[in-house]
Amino acid sequence: MIGYECPMSVVRMMVAAACVAVVAGCSAPAAANPPQAPDFTLPLDAYGLGAKDRAQVIRARFMLAEECMRHVGLDFRFPAVEPVTDLRNADYLGWLDPGQAAKSGYLGKGRNPDEMTGIPSYSVTDDEFYVLEGKVRRHHGRKVPPGGCMAGADAVLNRGARGVAPADIGRRFDDDEVPRLRDSASDLAYEDPRIAAAEREWSDCMRSEGFDYRSTEDVPWASSAADERVVRPRGTRAEIDTAVADAECRAETGYSAVRRTVYVEAQNRVIDRNRARLDVIRSLNQARLANSARVLDPQRR
Repeated sequence: MIGYECPMSVVRMMVAAACVAVVAGCSAPAAANPPQAPDFTLPLDAYGLGAKDRAQVIRARFMLAEECMRHVGLDFRFPAVEPVTDLRNADYLGWLDPGQAAKSGYLGKGRNPDEMTGIPSYSVTDDEFYVLEGKVRRHHGRKVPPGGCMAGADAVLNRGARGVAPADIGRRFDDDEVPRLRDSASDLAYEDPRIAAAEREWSDCMRSEGFDYRSTEDVPWASSAADERVVRPRGTRAEIDTAVADAECRAETGYSAVRRTVYVEAQNRVIDRNRARLDVIRSLNQARLANSARVLDPQRR
């Protein structure tokens, strides 16, 4: 359950008061249970597919595109597709796993660069690009589908989407559309004064532990690995001590809970502004998932 917890200074005052009240003395409080991870689900998740379903659709899309490429004389093979979990909601909520903090500081498991769309990277020749993207109408005398082989694959997967205009069904599916809306919601959330207030409360808590940072973004080890501010080597005692205090302060100040409230509201605002388009995307995703199962199962094709 997500809720507000007392800041560290208040907790200490309460413990001290209890000590005064008990004549027999007061022993150190028992270690609290580690904070539970918040609910990472956010409203825009309803308009996408989970990792496993998304991978299934991409496999079918690649299979259809490969067939199209062979039809025009190109023996192109896409890379294998594995389910990739999108972890950006944890970033939005500012969650820091206490277990990870105690073990390795801010150095968690490597993130998959394809997590936003689930589509693995691949390279193509000029001819392959022209056919995939529909930059040519014919290749070696053979007709290329409007929009290219990738759009042709999507047109098959989009079939039967309820309430969707023919133009959308025949068009290439935009994998970046929902991520762009997530970014728009993130921009709205960033401007919310409650985020700044949560950062100040977290900063006060960290200062009481001997760490002087104005915001979570100022912690050098918490920056991205590509950022020049990252302190190396990683996993040092200094990093781990900072991360442990950081995780405790995020829990004690309700930092992630505040961010979740703000991000839920921001995403709902974006949904309200784009509801008609999002309904189209959801219908397309439902059709694509059902059709991908048929494409991947030869007995159902």
